[in-house]
Amino acid sequence: MTDTLRPVDAVWLMMESDDTPMHVGVLATFRLPARGADQRLQQWAEGLRQSREIVAPWNCRLADPALGQMLPRLLPDTDFDLDYHFRHTALPAPGGERELGVVVSRLHSQALDRNRPLWELHLIEGLEGKRFALYLKIHHALVDNVNAVPLVMSWLADSVRKRKQPPLWAQPIQSDEERAAGEGDLDALAMLRALSSMGQASTGFFRSVLRRNDDSSFLMSRATPRSTLNRRINSQRRFATQQLSRARIEALAKATDSTRNDILAYLCSSSLRRFFKEYNALPDKSLIAGVPVSLAERSESLPGNAIAGLRVELATHLGDPLARLAAIKRSMRAVREDRDSMPEAAATSYVMLRAAPVYASQMPVLGRLVPPLSNLTISNTPMPGGKRYLEGATLEAIYPVSPLMQFAALSIDCVAYDDVFNVGFTGARDTLPHLQRLAVYTGVALDDLEALVAQERASA
Repeated sequence: MTDTLRPVDAVWLMMESDDTPMHVGVLATFRLPARGADQRLQQWAEGLRQSREIVAPWNCRLADPALGQMLPRLLPDTDFDLDYHFRHTALPAPGGERELGVVVSRLHSQALDRNRPLWELHLIEGLEGKRFALYLKIHHALVDNVNAVPLVMSWLADSVRKRKQPPLWAQPIQSDEERAAGEGDLDALAMLRALSSMGQASTGFFRSVLRRNDDSSFLMSRATPRSTLNRRINSQRRFATQQLSRARIEALAKATDSTRNDILAYLCSSSLRRFFKEYNALPDKSLIAGVPVSLAERSESLPGNAIAGLRVELATHLGDPLARLAAIKRSMRAVREDRDSMPEAAATSYVMLRAAPVYASQMPVLGRLVPPLSNLTISNTPMPGGKRYLEGATLEAIYPVSPLMQFAALSIDCVAYDDVFNVGFTGARDTLPHLQRLAVYTGVALDDLEALVAQERASA
């Protein structure tokens, strides 16, 4: 039995290259109970290795392409090897956040083997303070979301007393109902329509590039400055993390009549401004962030991989912090209005049209001619409240680890969990050699904005 990938899923395979692997990652850290911690972790890992529970697509690989085949297919892997996909790693001493970041950076830099099921799960022990980590990487073609964090969160328990949970690979990525509902998308006529929409969108974009007289920011914008972030990249990645207090961000949002997303965008903007000023590389115009938005939020008939990229001006060219925040709020408001105006009836074609410059920019020759649609990616994934657990261990933090495309060397991704915003910074190694500074500067920007707001109140 084979499963044909939908067009919006297959695109992630089409865009993959040696330098731009299209897997998404999730890093989660856990604190073990005080008693029997090491023994319990070993027993849990051994139990997973002995488990033979596995469901599609975890046990499926890409089929060899057939003549005339329009879309890739998945078929069961008759030589499935769990030991290859579930791996056990230990950190070198002292087992701190730096050592964990180095290991995750290395793992995220390596592409998935297309001859095997497109996922790996790494158990990483040796974190100081009786902690361990899990790093999942799975191809974006299999994950119906902007990132894979909801998949991991749905696997975890909502009570510390819940034990003996089935392994992650025993959990369907799509429910049977969702898969059945999507079967209509896979008939030949639907495939032809989707591919035709993609072709028409790309053709129209190519013409606009050649004419250079298309003033529509819908496809591309001359307002996006070329920056250090818009260079060609290789497959090597760096990863850094930061945690921000939800209470502090909500207090700032209330004090400045902003949303939480406004404040998060401001913190990213301020850290980027400081980072690039240090290297005398700050563009005169505002850096632009691409914000991935799943159209599945607006239509139950669409898969989560139907993602449109919207543009937010980060106002990095403005030195006045409050003026920068005001400009970001205006831009964020425009993004929300843009998202709400998306036509549901033509959503798949709309996604293809919005993404046409992205497809074009990944092509070896044309990519250098395409003006950048954005300088970096910023995303925020809200999660349901309450703590999560794995075999009695408490989830402390969870971070998305994003794929990167050519000419877009940075992705900043936030997940709200419990009382903290967890921020992951995924960067091209050669382009951003000191990525951890960006994470540090985000925390500094939070301190500075709080001090500024307090000063404004005192002088009012």
